[in-house]
Amino acid sequence: MIRSTRCDGIRVAAPVIALLFNASPALAQKPAPEPLDRVAAEALFQEARALLEKGDYAAGCPKFEQSLALNPSASTMLNIARCQEHDGRIAAAWESYHRALSLNHETTGAERQKVLEDIATKGGRALEPRLPRLRIVISRSPEGLIVQRDGKPLLATVLGEALPADPGPHEIRASAPGYRPETRSVILEEGKTTVVELSLEAEPRVGGHAAKGGKGGVPAWAWVSGGAGLALGGAAVFFLADDLSAIKALRNNCQSDQGRTYCSPGYDVDHDNARKNRGFGLFVGLGSASVIALGAAVVGIVTAPRARKPDDSAGLSAVPVIGRDRAGAAVSGRF
Repeated sequence: MIRSTRCDGIRVAAPVIALLFNASPALAQKPAPEPLDRVAAEALFQEARALLEKGDYAAGCPKFEQSLALNPSASTMLNIARCQEHDGRIAAAWESYHRALSLNHETTGAERQKVLEDIATKGGRALEPRLPRLRIVISRSPEGLIVQRDGKPLLATVLGEALPADPGPHEIRASAPGYRPETRSVILEEGKTTVVELSLEAEPRVGGHAAKGGKGGVPAWAWVSGGAGLALGGAAVFFLADDLSAIKALRNNCQSDQGRTYCSPGYDVDHDNARKNRGFGLFVGLGSASVIALGAAVVGIVTAPRARKPDDSAGLSAVPVIGRDRAGAAVSGRF
């Protein structure tokens, strides 16, 4: 049986709602260091605001998501949290409130920044008692264990922890080479912690080998390492681009004359200097981690046991033998 939980969300005073709606991401944030499409973000924000004022959450909320992708801002993130609360996605809304606090550091104006911080803090605290939590316990953790929640892999470090999750149905699956996978379905309720205990059973063994383990194949950790390496490489490229963008901005706005540096009025040179240093450092660090992870994946793929061919299996066969002065058969086989 699947239970559905209706969540009306927390009510916010009218002035606060007006503040969130009237504060567009283009006006509330500092100029983006990278060329983001703030015009399109502003248009989507205004459309979303108008739709939510009519009560059309289904059409308005996705537009806030699109606006956030084009120009991240605390006010847009807070509206997304409000949408998630309306849909009963309590854990997602709780996370969005915390993300809004992080984005709020870029908000212009100390007074406005304080107002948005209060909204995000109160919204997150109000949801905490209502959060469903899911704790996954694996009684035996074999090599190559992979645990997924709703199709997404979980890190081994979070197993055994009571993690926030949205109310409603969830599916947990655990698998490992040489073991039978186990899947469990649960329904989470508001304010309650649900514990799921899994114990993988080994596959039946025949002749000292697992029934399904003699086929060879690349170990799961090699694919995970390769995926992590690609993700780290992509992040390294992003920060390299950010570093180059900061360098370009510095060159366009500052020049040296007789050993002194002069910058354009109003230009925030410290901000781009910090971007440049941060971007280069993260590029080097993430790039190195990417090379290591990809190298480990290559080793795992190259050294993986190969599957046996049908003609390599154990058995006996008769081979005809014909000579000048004799004929017969020889018995050969693989054991």
